[in-house]
Amino acid sequence: MPNWSYDVTGQSNQRHALDAHLRDILALEAVGRGDEIYGAVEVFYSDEDAKRSSSAQTLQARGVQFHWSLR
Repeated sequence: MPNWSYDVTGQSNQRHALDAHLRDILALEAVGRGDEIYGAVEVFYSDEDAKRSSSAQTLQARGVQFHWSLR
C-alpha cells in the first residue's frame, strides 16, 4: 500500500500539479520529519508529461518508489 496517492488526471498541466503535491512531501525535511519520507507514491495520470516531475525524480533518488497508473 502506498504512503501517498495522487490523481492528477483532471489537471491541465499534470507535471506541475504533481510537483505541487510532491513538494508537500519534500517539505517534511524542512520541519525535521525527513525520516517520514519513504515508501511509495501512487500516481494516476493521463499525460506522460507527469512522469517528468522534478520532485518525483528527487523522491526516487531518496528511495521512494512510484507506481504510475495511466487513465
